[in-house]
Amino acid sequence: MKKWLFAALLAFQFSNAQESSAIFARKQNEIKFDVLSVIAFSKVHISYERFLNENFSVGISGSFQDSKDAKEDFDKGYDRTLPKYEVNPFVRYSLSHSQKSFYFAEIFVSANGGKYRELQRFVDESGNGYYDTFKDNYTDVAIGGALGYKLYIQERFGLELFLGAGKNLFNTDKSPEVVPRVGLNFGYRF
Repeated sequence: MKKWLFAALLAFQFSNAQESSAIFARKQNEIKFDVLSVIAFSKVHISYERFLNENFSVGISGSFQDSKDAKEDFDKGYDRTLPKYEVNPFVRYSLSHSQKSFYFAEIFVSANGGKYRELQRFVDESGNGYYDTFKDNYTDVAIGGALGYKLYIQERFGLELFLGAGKNLFNTDKSPEVVPRVGLNFGYRF
């Protein structure tokens, strides 16, 4: 009797796992909103992810920051740069076999821009030198990586935590050297 009960339980688990896998296979798109960025950085960050198979996905995320505190720190000279926007295409690889909760590794490219400031020496009409703050815009491209964890609730709603960084490549005298990639996303899979 115990053998039959164990076999029935095992068969139920196997069919339930296959049904769950089939549900995930039909739902290949996910839209996500980063809650951490809004709370900590006053930055709106939205992402779209497309699942290619059980292991790989591709996506794009974008963020826009318009924080009064960050602007004040920039204007007072506490920060050299004021990031305004980011667009991040990414590729992810699942490090776990489960589709309901898994760790992942990500490679991303970041097109980012904002404002920068620096102290420059100027010369007036009389030939006298003086220093003043010069402000301008910057744009740059970064390449980086991140690690994260994703958990699904009822196969539709996902929570995702990730942490990583990228290095700006082209305009490093004006742009920040490192671009952080940190987030706590709440997503909907369809």
